[in-house]
Amino acid sequence: MPLYAYACRECGESFETLVMSGETPACPSCASEKLERQISLIAQPNRGGDAAPAFAGGCSGGEAGVCCGGCPTTEA
Repeated sequence: MPLYAYACRECGESFETLVMSGETPACPSCASEKLERQISLIAQPNRGGDAAPAFAGGCSGGEAGVCCGGCPTTEA
């Protein structure tokens, strides 16, 4: 069951919910099904060990002036 983020077009409520295949989610505030799916981050599975480390945030320290996209860029 994937976790999706939605914004309700009727009342403006933003929420996340688990959605099963074939299920139509409804707003928890007004019960409307007029929803807009939002862009959300994908959780990386943590299987333990060094094979799948959890994201700690920040830049990976690549080339000068190039950011990984997870943080604001700064001019050098």
